[in-house]
This record gives sequence, C-alpha cells and structure tokens, in this order.
Amino acid sequence: MQQLHLFIGYILFMPFIGFYSYVLGPILKLVLLPGGLAVLCLIMGPKSFFAHLKRAKGLELTVQTNDNRVRG
Repeated sequence: MQQLHLFIGYILFMPFIGFYSYVLGPILKLVLLPGGLAVLCLIMGPKSFFAHLKRAKGLELTVQTNDNRVRG
C-alpha cells in the first residue's frame, strides 16, 4: 500500500513540475517583471525612473578582487 501511494505521488507530482517549469514559469516572468517595473515607475515618477534605467544599462560589470600578492 505504501508503494502505491508513493507511485501515485510521483505520477501526480511530475506533470506539475513540468507544467510549472515550462509553461507557468515563463508566463509569470512575462507578467511579473513588466508589472514590477511599472509599479516602480509609479513610485519613483517617470523622469527619475528612466534616468535610473539609463544609468543601469550604461554601467559595466566590474570584478573587484582583494588580491594582496606582490606583483612584479
């Protein structure tokens, strides 16, 4: 009986994982990311929001290291 419950659990669980990963996940990303940016724009105001957005796109990622070795 225990093995039957485990088997039924896997049969029910696996399709939901696949559905979330390949269907619901991308749909949520398409809805929540622009919605979050829209709310941020409402909070900050359009002028400030777009100024910060332009600054964020213009910044380059730099890697900082704490390397104390002597070079030369």
